[in-house]
Amino acid sequence: MLFNSLTFVLHFSLFYIIYFYSTFTIRKTILIIFGLYFYSQWGIEGTLLLILSIIFNFLIGILIDSNVSKLRKRIFVFGIVANVLYLGVFKYFLFVWGIFSDLQVEFGGQSPLWKPNLLLPIGISFYTFHNISYLIEVYDNRIKVCKNFFTFVLYDLFFPLLLLGPIERPGNLIPQFESERFISKEKIWNGLSLFCFGVFIKSSIADPLSRYVGTMANSFDSLEPGILWIVAPSIAFQVYADFFGYSLCAMGLAEMLGFELMNNFKRPFFSSNPSEFWSKWHISLSTWLRDYVYIKLGGNRHGFFRENSNLLLVWFLTGIWHGAGYGFIIWGLYLGICLILYRILKHLGFTQFQNPFLKVLGILFTFYSFSLGLLLFRINSPSESLIIIKNLQHIPHPSFVPYSLIFIILPLVLFDVWQEWKGTERPSFFVNEKPYVFGFLFVIGFCWFSIVSPFAKEDFFYFQF
Repeated sequence: MLFNSLTFVLHFSLFYIIYFYSTFTIRKTILIIFGLYFYSQWGIEGTLLLILSIIFNFLIGILIDSNVSKLRKRIFVFGIVANVLYLGVFKYFLFVWGIFSDLQVEFGGQSPLWKPNLLLPIGISFYTFHNISYLIEVYDNRIKVCKNFFTFVLYDLFFPLLLLGPIERPGNLIPQFESERFISKEKIWNGLSLFCFGVFIKSSIADPLSRYVGTMANSFDSLEPGILWIVAPSIAFQVYADFFGYSLCAMGLAEMLGFELMNNFKRPFFSSNPSEFWSKWHISLSTWLRDYVYIKLGGNRHGFFRENSNLLLVWFLTGIWHGAGYGFIIWGLYLGICLILYRILKHLGFTQFQNPFLKVLGILFTFYSFSLGLLLFRINSPSESLIIIKNLQHIPHPSFVPYSLIFIILPLVLFDVWQEWKGTERPSFFVNEKPYVFGFLFVIGFCWFSIVSPFAKEDFFYFQF
């Protein structure tokens, strides 16, 4: 039941009518029931695992709060280790098993090792990080422990962010569940506009780009020389439109329900350096890793070398978080090295330029360094990275440029330019300030959607993570 499907729209419409006319005490129950129903569409087994994870982390939080001294720390460590192992078993066990199987064949084994069939619950990376941040915040006394079990259940089962985030902080989300939310006409229209635009850029931009990328990047050794200079930006816009589209849908649905989620993207392709880029892309993940890993490792408090070593470790973990595969690990290390190189140049004073031309060059360099890195998502072995490098040694022929795709991404580019010009902190169509402008844009968007969008719907890109 994808956000960009008629099935979801019909189910949500019925749910929303009941929710809107219910009292505050009943709304929480309705949200939990719909969250369970929504998540169960991807399998009962995964739903049972999620419920067990919720119960476990709720009890660990209570135990941390009710104990002192060494026992409290041991309970906390046990809770964190259990969550990491939970994520590791279901998401990374088969990858590690595959490595041992490859080594066994490499060193003379007759056949690969038997491969167990393990379930990979959808959204497991997001809700596990959700729970880890809750335990850390409780242990560090930044928030009060949640003693209401149903509030904590809703913290993990809030369906707008259940599958792909953003990875909300408990200090922001739990208090919203504990206080009555007033749903104004403005919130309904703002939320609806964000949801519609999220579906629009997913179906009209991300999906067509996904089909182009799928035909071009499945076999790197059969591609025309230099064409990856064109494929890489296509992947970048595909991932951006896909994940940004989901985030807008999540924000819009939450606002219609009376809640406010954090903004996960802030026009990252306008960034002129890697550091700025990662403060604007997947903000909930980058700030999570900063606060709970990088700072916990010492951050920048122990010298320049230790600071960059911590960064590289964080980016190695970022790669692993995105998926179990060689490409994800290499991708994480690649981005970590890019960021460290920039920080070294900044440390040496080579980045203090205010020239507009150099800023534009910085934007192009940052965009392409990110885009080329996304090619690593699609490699199946480290040797394929050499094929990518060989392809990039050539200049693509102008006939390779898919001009129709440039036309397709135009609405997203114009939206980001508009938001950058307005200086918005959160994406907005200013529905209440300029209703006629919004109405005009909605009609144009609907026509565009009707022309470009296919009938077949594709999964969101980050479902695989």
